Amino acid sequence: MQALMLPDGLVPEDFASASPYREGTLALDRMPRLVPLLAASDGQAWVRLRGDEDEAGRRIVEGELRAEVPLRCHRCLGVYYHRVAGAFRVVVVASEADGDALPDELEPFVCAGSVQPLTVAEEEILLGLPVVARHDEGECAPPGHDAGVRREELSPFAALRGHVRPADSDD
Repeated sequence: MQALMLPDGLVPEDFASASPYREGTLALDRMPRLVPLLAASDGQAWVRLRGDEDEAGRRIVEGELRAEVPLRCHRCLGVYYHRVAGAFRVVVVASEADGDALPDELEPFVCAGSVQPLTVAEEEILLGLPVVARHDEGECAPPGHDAGVRREELSPFAALRGHVRPADSDD
């Protein structure tokens, strides 16, 4: 089956039974909630999705996503690329209350108007990011710092040590 290009928004007709998959790439720097987390402005996400309706008549967006997200490592402060990949299936709801009413096994996606593929992709990427961004163990080291300075070296009188003779107690 041939996939169509990603539209700007999914309209009600896109949720018809057996609608085609749509796929394409989205620039990571166009995702407003993701931009502050990016260490570099390059990068794209490949997205493949389609609208559908489940047996209860709920609008479903399902698909898959792959992205290499440039993040700042909190250990070495360098850039590393975190891989986010996987399939997703969300139920489109109009409000948080509608989402709370869904069964626990269904993941809500709150959207009042047309479903924007960029917004769906951004949400899935954000859910796939680590809490603390860092390279895998052993791939980097923390930068050098002065935290290991001995206490004696921090004393304002350390420079005078050795220049001042102790007073004689015999006087």
